[in-house]
Order: sequence, then C-alpha cells, then structure tokens
Amino acid sequence: MKAKISILMATLFFLLLACQTKTEDNTKKTEIQILLTTGGHGFQEKPFFEMFDKLPGVKYHCIQLPDSADILKPGLEKQYDVIVMYDMVKGISREQQKTFVELLKKGIGVIALHHNLGAHRNWDEYVHIIGGKYIFEEKILGAKKHGKSDYSDDQDFLVKIADKNHPITQGISDFLIHDETYINYYTSSNAHVVLKTDFSNSDPEIGWVTKYEKSPVFYLLLGHDSKAWSNANYPKLLLNAIRWAAAESR
Repeated sequence: MKAKISILMATLFFLLLACQTKTEDNTKKTEIQILLTTGGHGFQEKPFFEMFDKLPGVKYHCIQLPDSADILKPGLEKQYDVIVMYDMVKGISREQQKTFVELLKKGIGVIALHHNLGAHRNWDEYVHIIGGKYIFEEKILGAKKHGKSDYSDDQDFLVKIADKNHPITQGISDFLIHDETYINYYTSSNAHVVLKTDFSNSDPEIGWVTKYEKSPVFYLLLGHDSKAWSNANYPKLLLNAIRWAAAESR
C-alpha cells in the first residue's frame, strides 16, 4: 500500500512539474520581445530602463549602436518582435545599412523615439524608414528645401489625439506634458499622424505611423527625460505602440 502511495505521489509531482514548465514556456511565448537601441546621445539611464522594466508582457534586450549594428540583419525578426530605437547614432556602415533594410523587408516592428529623429543624418533612406528627419543642415526633402531644425528644452505643452481610433491612442485623451520639443523638422507626406500639438515651439506632427517594406513603424517625438517618462500617459502610449507594432509585423 505504501509503495502504491509513493508511486502516486511521485506521478503527481512530475505532472505538476510538467504543468509548471509548460506554463513558463507559454509565458515566454506570449511576452513581446524587444530589441532596444541606444547610443549617440546621453540620457537618464536609470529611470529610462525602470520604465521599460514596468511594462507588462514585455521583455527587452538593450544594445549600443553603432558597436552592435551587425545584429540588425535578417533573422533578427525570429528573435524579436519589435525594435525600439532610442539611439541618435551618426551612422552605420553601408553594409550594415543594406542588411538593416533587408531585415525590414522581412518584417519587424519599429518604434523610433524622440532624438532618433536625428539619427543616421547622412543616410537618406532612413528618412523613408521612420517617416521624418531632424535636419542639421539645409536639405531638399520631399522636393522642398528645408532649413535647420531646432529644439527647446523644458517646455509645457498639450498633446492632442489626432486619430482617436488608432490602436496606439486607445485609452488616452489629450494631455499636458513637460518635455523637449523640436521644430522645423521634416515629416513625410506618407506618415499618418496620430498625435499632434498646437504649441508654437513645435511642429504640429509629434506622433505618426508609417510602413517601410513589411515593417510597421511608429515615431514619437516625446521622451527626452524622466519628466516626460513619469507622465502616466507616456508608458501607456509606449505599451500601446509596442503591442501595435508587434501585431502588425506578424
């Protein structure tokens, strides 16, 4: 009798262990995997990463550009659902540019944040990838001559929802934020604006979606430092954008 009970207990133990392992595997599969890029611009690292740590259902790995740019190539879409770009790297090699475009042709979510608008300043194709550009020198874009862009620190302004039906803006109403603004930057005519502002020290388009090859793209001007990240609406927008980009790229 004791032997039968021991066998039964052992069987139950292994069944419970198997169920736990399966649950852990399912959790890993349902987590959205993010590759987070930094480099080329300083930022408040501790509160920035703490914000990402608190995003539910999201797991991220951070790399530094341009040092790790070789990873941006086909096959990455099998490891990650979304690339969140918070770098302002001046440039990567032509071969790295080529393989990055090949990756985007495969399809992977892309989210570009704040100063990423000024990244890859001499790579014209990047303008088409994220749908905009911070201009450091006079340049012809969209058949029009554009002067230099500019920025203003520590601004208080109203963010307005331009597309209330878009998944990225769900659960969010117009809100005030303290953040850095840009002005006189380029926004592609192909960009669909989901966030805007009437603030005089900013261009009106401050959040848009576009698509490059098979990759859905969202750009968000907001996010200079912890004053912006601590706004309750910022992580909401970010999480909505991550979920949207992951779903659209599948």
